[in-house]
Amino acid sequence: MNDFKEIGPYNDSEVPEVIERLINNPIFLSRLSPFFFPRASFLFPYLGRVLFKMKFNSYFGASKSIKDFQNNLAPFVGKMIENTTQGFTVSGEENLLNKPSLFIGNHRDISMDAAFLNYALYLKDTKTARIAIGDNLLDRGYAEDLMRLNKSFVVHRNIEGVKETFRKLHKLSSYIYKSITQDLESIWIAQREGRANDGNDSTDIAVLKMLFLSTRKSLELNEWLENINLTPVVISYEYDPLDITKATGRKGWKKSEKKLNNTQDISELIKGITGFKGRVHLHICEPIKGNLSSIEQLVKEIDISIQSNYKLWPTNHFSVSELAKENKKYKHLVEENINSEEASKFMLRFINTERLVLNKILKAYAFPVLNKKRLG
Repeated sequence: MNDFKEIGPYNDSEVPEVIERLINNPIFLSRLSPFFFPRASFLFPYLGRVLFKMKFNSYFGASKSIKDFQNNLAPFVGKMIENTTQGFTVSGEENLLNKPSLFIGNHRDISMDAAFLNYALYLKDTKTARIAIGDNLLDRGYAEDLMRLNKSFVVHRNIEGVKETFRKLHKLSSYIYKSITQDLESIWIAQREGRANDGNDSTDIAVLKMLFLSTRKSLELNEWLENINLTPVVISYEYDPLDITKATGRKGWKKSEKKLNNTQDISELIKGITGFKGRVHLHICEPIKGNLSSIEQLVKEIDISIQSNYKLWPTNHFSVSELAKENKKYKHLVEENINSEEASKFMLRFINTERLVLNKILKAYAFPVLNKKRLG
């Protein structure tokens, strides 16, 4: 792991020091205490921080390894699911082959996509996956500490220069392949850089080229696939806590601010964790096998797996119905048995949203329906 120290998660020997750093980080205590002690934090902020510090220390202070940390974290994840969803279901568990795998998933939420997968693996008493995160989330502070304690590793973005780009991509590719084949650790990575804010879960070929980069001269494509057990996973949220935020975008941000300031990213990460999601479903697809002739063919196979197994919710059909009122493109997709009362309740979420933004939101919810129809 020494060669990958720059991008890898923390190792077991680092855990006690990082836990101690978090316990004594005033920003961490201030940001998290309102979620656990809302009344005390509002009325007496100092008391809220003290109470949260005691609670965090009681749960995690004795952690000596990453596994200890994740075992102690699991009840909090379970509580979060209980408080922010109306149920979490999993299908396709028969496709887990009890060996290290490269899970490639659709990307809707900064942290929760992988968190739901790891929680499902934890409940099956299966080793959790290492999680790919963009370096835009690294703040050299509490967020980075928490993510790297939780088996996250770094994907560099906005790399400058051809040589530097190749070097970092090759290193990342090597790290992922080594994780699976030598460290016997599964990996979760998104099918594209950045979330599918438009609702279209499509695979970026650049991601697959990066994954294959370090072995492309020594292995055929199908040998590589056999070694990494590439398994698509698809997460479906009934409600997206960030639907309005994604449609609105980051108006007024300068390019330099987007690159240097990750305050917005961290804020959205927290909102995705704490926001209401309705029902959530995770499907584990069959591993990709067979005689594939190209990376392009692999892209198509992953897209078919993810798009065909996306679970449609009433919110997806409500959005199609609403769009069909103004756009005939959606009319043939409208479901006959739309619950008008539930649809009205859904639309109340956007009562103060301008029409241009609302259309973007509805299209994002409707896109999985379009994809299913296209696949037949």
